[in-house]
Amino acid sequence: MSLSRIFKRLVSTNTIFSSSLPKLTGKQLKSLTTTELLIKLGFIRQPHAGITHWLPLGLATLENLEEVIKQRLSEGQVLETSLSSLSHSSLWHKTKRWQNDELYKLNEDFCLAATAEEEITELVKVYADTYKKLPVLIYQMERKYRDERRPRGGLLRGREFIMNDAYSFDVDKEGALASFNKMNKIYFQIFSDMRVPFVKANADSGTIGGDLSYEWHFISDKGEDTLYTCDNCQVTGNVEKVKPFIDENADAVDKAAVTYALTTDNDLVAFYYPEGRHLNTKFFDAEDIVELNTKITDQEKVLEIFESENPDGLKNIVRVVDLAVKPRTEMPDMPVPFSKSRMSTFEGIGLTEAQEGDLCSNCGGKGHLHASKGIEVGHTFYLGKKYSIPLEATFADKDGEKQNYEMGCYGIGVSRLLGAIAEVLRDEKGLRWPAIIAPLQVSIVMSPAFEGDHQKVQSLIDLLTKAGIRVEEDSSDLSLGMKLNRSKLLGIPLQIIIGKAFPKLEIEVRGKLFGKKGYEVIESKRSDWGIETEKRHGVVKHLVDIEHADETIKLLLQDL
Repeated sequence: MSLSRIFKRLVSTNTIFSSSLPKLTGKQLKSLTTTELLIKLGFIRQPHAGITHWLPLGLATLENLEEVIKQRLSEGQVLETSLSSLSHSSLWHKTKRWQNDELYKLNEDFCLAATAEEEITELVKVYADTYKKLPVLIYQMERKYRDERRPRGGLLRGREFIMNDAYSFDVDKEGALASFNKMNKIYFQIFSDMRVPFVKANADSGTIGGDLSYEWHFISDKGEDTLYTCDNCQVTGNVEKVKPFIDENADAVDKAAVTYALTTDNDLVAFYYPEGRHLNTKFFDAEDIVELNTKITDQEKVLEIFESENPDGLKNIVRVVDLAVKPRTEMPDMPVPFSKSRMSTFEGIGLTEAQEGDLCSNCGGKGHLHASKGIEVGHTFYLGKKYSIPLEATFADKDGEKQNYEMGCYGIGVSRLLGAIAEVLRDEKGLRWPAIIAPLQVSIVMSPAFEGDHQKVQSLIDLLTKAGIRVEEDSSDLSLGMKLNRSKLLGIPLQIIIGKAFPKLEIEVRGKLFGKKGYEVIESKRSDWGIETEKRHGVVKHLVDIEHADETIKLLLQDL
């Protein structure tokens, strides 16, 4: 027995989990969330919020997705590892992340890993002790755990999830940025394989750290994130990173709004910005003027605390004024006692988020910004030495001197990605998986009117299977119509109906068309192969002789 035939996962629609699907009207189907749909169709089960059991069809889809990611990483010479889900607190204390509220802490010594920067750095420093062993690019595909207070969106935000996390280690910043760019190219290939419209967006690095990061988003009205794209330079950014372009010579805004915050020393910070705009204090954080206390945001509470510690008006007040606020702008009164000698003012800082139609700051106001919604499915970070310094992760350079690694980290929430694909591509008939990850790619359904050669049908199944196509003949007791409806509900890209027209087969296209390469070949062979095509009630059907069915099916799947 060849190695390739030792194991083949059993994938079937006829199991206890999916053989008896609910009868859903179009209205009922539309009312279901994607998570509810995946549960009803036997892909997953969620016994509690944020916890997922993977059933056979869901597991097959998930593993197909994982294989696409692994293939692209392998082509990029990224090494695969598998780390323990348990991580020791000593490493997290060194990076000052042990106090993270989302960590599942088992006791004072161990937590369930939510991410692996600490552990992977500790691992690599044992082996990559000299510049001659760098760069290192390494990844794993493992379950991760996060103590989400309010898990929501089904697979989109869970307490346990499948994560593909990768890490790069380099001798210097130039090398680290080269690895960062390489991984972003690999991500571009991975998301292109998914056949779903996506964008790469400039992003805030959050708690992971670093000063350069990109988010990868599926464009969808159902997304939680707001993205802005410039119609001139085509650069996209998360709303948290996009500043509007403000012409320094423009007229002053009529009236300013104010938001108050405390520093970690309980001094007062007053932010002044155009009324009607949304303040983003992260833009101020980047200026590194003072450190804000982000835990207290209630305006009455902020002022109450400041006043209680400032009875004589001698504590510091920092005024931060947006670019668009100028001397002629009407300003709010200061609501607390103050001394001018204890007041400092910083002007000319962009403080507000972009809005639809704003000028783009990236290209100097040449273009306008346009909003869209996105579902985040990946994130890439250039980390610098954020982790290698506290973890004392070093290597010997050419001169024998110890240097800290320059690092990057890269993450795709694989289970989240599967949920996002289902969310974006589903329609009024059910799921619509891209052929590359579909649990099955072809359903073969026999009509009761079929009186042809069964051996020829089996030969077709063998040819398709040998070509790596995931195919199932539905041998259940369901009626022809119910078999077809089940296959379409489950999102299987192609249905083949074998009936009284045999040796002609009818191929129904359920999958979403993403390309035309296969279709163009079919067009060129239409007369030679005797292919007839029609579109009825929005469904494309191809009538083809069984002798050319395998070639036609392969070509159709290329585009789905």
